[in-house]
Amino acid sequence: MRIDVISKSKNRKIVIEHLVAFYAKRLKLLKSQYTLSVISTPKFLKQHGFAGAVYLIDDRELVMMLDSRLTVADLIKTTAHEMIHVKQYARGQLKSRSTRTGKINYIWMGTQCSKRYYDRPWEIEAFSRERLLYNQVLRRCFPALDK
Repeated sequence: MRIDVISKSKNRKIVIEHLVAFYAKRLKLLKSQYTLSVISTPKFLKQHGFAGAVYLIDDRELVMMLDSRLTVADLIKTTAHEMIHVKQYARGQLKSRSTRTGKINYIWMGTQCSKRYYDRPWEIEAFSRERLLYNQVLRRCFPALDK
């Protein structure tokens, strides 16, 4: 997987690069043919109502948007959640198509799904696995917490 990170803050860019690389390894995405662009942007949460999102741009191109004002803890958790969506797209579990009206149709494991946000199977997986990945980062960066 080719990964590009765009952020105005050099420090935030470094943190995001390390997080994405760590999660990509844990989710076995390193050999994926997808390209992932991660963009840290101000006011994403305020404008869209969520801290991060992943969009399928082309056949093998994904874009992850992250709010640039997230705390480090929220950045770690949100990146974990969004990387699970990257995994879902890269493995063909999740597909999305835009309609002419701009609505996005989601297909999960071959079946179109129109459930509410928290009932969507790909969100259930992302919420359930984000905490595990988050804890792995904390244990790796702060091993004293694990004792």
